[in-house]
Amino acid sequence: MEFCGQASERNDASLLGKKLDLLLFTGQLLIQSLADSNRIDRNLRRVAVFMGIPESKFHMHITYTTLMINISEGDRSITKFRKCHNHSVNMTVLSEISKLTWRALEQKYTLSQYEHDLNGIASAKRNYPRWLVVVAVGLACGCFCKLFGCDWPAAGITSVASAVALFARQEMHNRWWNKYITVAVSSFIAVLIASLFTFLHISDTPYHPIFACVLFLIPGVPLINSLDDMIDGFTIVGVTRALIAGLTIGSIAFGMLFALKILDFHDYTASLVPQHHWVIIGLAAAFAALGFAVLFNVPVHTLVVCAAGGAATVVTRNVLMYNFDLSLSLSSFCGALMVGLTSIYMVHKVHVPAHVISIPPIIPMVPGVVMYQAVIGAVSLNANAPAAEQLPVLIQTFDALVKGSMTLLALSLGIAIPNILGRIYSARLKQRRMAQALNNGHKEMSPRMFGLHDDRT
Repeated sequence: MEFCGQASERNDASLLGKKLDLLLFTGQLLIQSLADSNRIDRNLRRVAVFMGIPESKFHMHITYTTLMINISEGDRSITKFRKCHNHSVNMTVLSEISKLTWRALEQKYTLSQYEHDLNGIASAKRNYPRWLVVVAVGLACGCFCKLFGCDWPAAGITSVASAVALFARQEMHNRWWNKYITVAVSSFIAVLIASLFTFLHISDTPYHPIFACVLFLIPGVPLINSLDDMIDGFTIVGVTRALIAGLTIGSIAFGMLFALKILDFHDYTASLVPQHHWVIIGLAAAFAALGFAVLFNVPVHTLVVCAAGGAATVVTRNVLMYNFDLSLSLSSFCGALMVGLTSIYMVHKVHVPAHVISIPPIIPMVPGVVMYQAVIGAVSLNANAPAAEQLPVLIQTFDALVKGSMTLLALSLGIAIPNILGRIYSARLKQRRMAQALNNGHKEMSPRMFGLHDDRT
């Protein structure tokens, strides 16, 4: 009898360890796909309910590079952590894991079934081939240039420079280069190509490509997620994301300045004001959002929604800015709020998380140009120069920094507010759905053991 009891204890400990490993693997995929912390928390708690782990026995700690989980059962308790590297936006993974957690709960999956489907998500190829991603991002940056008011030759130059730089970045990433060096070198390549074209005099707006060709490097998703995390109470993760995004922007600016220094460029300013009809602006914004949707690996059936959202948000922002004299940050907030509200409605039509169809449309509004103008201004300050010469540069740098920060905050709030309201509205429905699935699959357990009497979604 003693031998049987020891064997039973080993089996229980093995089962508990397997549950913990699956939870960690699920969280690792979400973290590495750049999910916001609130989504990681909700998905893992749903998986814990599916596994029959009461909420009082489930604890986790989320950071940018590490996930730590503790679960207990009876007098046994296990704590493990897992490191998370190679962060890259993958919206399909976020969508598929969300669907899997509900499917496992409602269809009473076994752990082996859940593990099989999770491994399928982890090993699945990306939706778009590499050549298509390179072409799509190149065209997206060319459309960015059109949003700044460039002519068609300049848009073509931007597309070529961005596509070549993205290809180089992918090659460096595959060779495990340091990510900040990778960003700086990619920025250098893009700006060098765009700058060399200025000597050919084929464009009336030759300097626009210099600013537009590096926009694919702007860490738009980490910047938005950083503020989302801080709003949702995940302060440490949010601050970490913000610091990493700041270092990335600094790397972009370094690569730009190095390329311009080599070519001895001094006056490379440009008026980045749209000069086209609103139809052209809308189409350019749609293709820009579409390109970044491809880069972010959104599900194929959501591409049209992302493109339409990009056109609507940018046109809305521009109308409010140039026709009603609203500030950049307030206009951007209105555009982001519109796409955020629309995404809450559309999630039930396309069956994906709201961020999958709300993040790509607002990327064309991320103030990347303003933010690295601030960095370039700070780097160009010279302590030995007369104060009268440095004061205008200092004022412009501070103005760009404040404008960029306020615009980024406005975009994050515009996306976050509808999501928060949507979660409050759908909380009871999801609680009822989870409780029903739990009662069907675990009749011996009370839903209250899993915290389903709370408003957590």
